[in-house]
Amino acid sequence: MDQRSFPLFLEESATREAAERWLDRQTRDVRRVTWVDADGRLMQKPVVEPGSYVDPRALLIGGLIIRPGCYIAPFAVIRLDENNVAEPLLVGAESNIQDQALVHSHTTRIGNRVIVAHQAIVHGAVLEDEVTLYIQATADGDGTVIGRGSFLNQGAYVGKGVKIPPGRHVAPGRKVLTQKEADQLPPVPEQLAEIQKHVLELNRLHVKRHLQMVPEGDLS
Repeated sequence: MDQRSFPLFLEESATREAAERWLDRQTRDVRRVTWVDADGRLMQKPVVEPGSYVDPRALLIGGLIIRPGCYIAPFAVIRLDENNVAEPLLVGAESNIQDQALVHSHTTRIGNRVIVAHQAIVHGAVLEDEVTLYIQATADGDGTVIGRGSFLNQGAYVGKGVKIPPGRHVAPGRKVLTQKEADQLPPVPEQLAEIQKHVLELNRLHVKRHLQMVPEGDLS
């Protein structure tokens, strides 16, 4: 996989000694992804926990943690090179970021068992557990939250600052730009809920099969 470190620019870390003192005060997750380089800069790197598979053609940049059971597909991109926040992006257990999907900007959390499908975009939104962004769907940022179990169908768009309640369905191609629109969304149809369960089960098997093909300790 292509993993790239990226610097944090903090006033309180202007010298090497200050950077080391700052790092000593941080949470365990921050310390896992952060170190002080030879030039005294705070640098952040991706961490992939055991039991997840990241394709060699995926790109991970900056301070993020991939929890166990995740699948990061070919040409998926998770970029934190516009983010200057110390706490890492957490990608929850058994989630999958599919081919050519993009997670970008100020995204802080992707929950457990989340599906970010082909060419979908997460641009700063929080995705709670068991959310699906289907093919080419977009969740924009700046306070946007997609509630647990919600399903953004193909090409759907949720705008900045909108909070989708749990278990709601955004129809194919629909734009949800206001909170009033979000509050009136219908529940996820049972057929789509079954598709979601099926994809998550396939993802679990997909991770297992890929890991069986990788030499022990080699996910680079």
